[in-house]
Amino acid sequence: RLHHYTGTDASHFQKFILLTNYQRYVHEFEKFAMDELEKGEEYCSFVEPGDYITHNPRFSDKAPSGERPDHLPQMPAYHLKRKDGLGITFINIGVGPSNAKNITDHLAVLRPHCWLMLGHCAGLRRSQLLGDYVLAHAYVREDHVLDQDLPPWIPLPALAEIQIALQK
Repeated sequence: RLHHYTGTDASHFQKFILLTNYQRYVHEFEKFAMDELEKGEEYCSFVEPGDYITHNPRFSDKAPSGERPDHLPQMPAYHLKRKDGLGITFINIGVGPSNAKNITDHLAVLRPHCWLMLGHCAGLRRSQLLGDYVLAHAYVREDHVLDQDLPPWIPLPALAEIQIALQK
């Protein structure tokens, strides 16, 4: 199912996963990945939908392989791979809670070390640095999308209350 939704084989998924609903973040990740392959020794390859693999020239003299699809899959995935699996997988999940729930259900069986949503309700400021803790606001109850998983009778504390509790 992962291949169906993301256009890449499950064997390419890494332990650190970024999710987004903005294509511009994907473009930035693609640039970052290619720069990392050119200058570094940490990553061995970059995989795009269609299992199109670009190898790090320091590790392999293989030409790119695979075939880029004519049309992107529903939730295209991009993998900046390390040999130990501790690389980065980036997935554009598109818009809607149904896509988010679907892909996270499929990713959970891979037991990733960490996954983060970048974009909707997860924008970062230029003043923030890698490793900073970012606390997202609670979702809006009016859409009733998550009522089945988080019933309306369960209180959602205000963001300030959560921050104070975490500080303590």
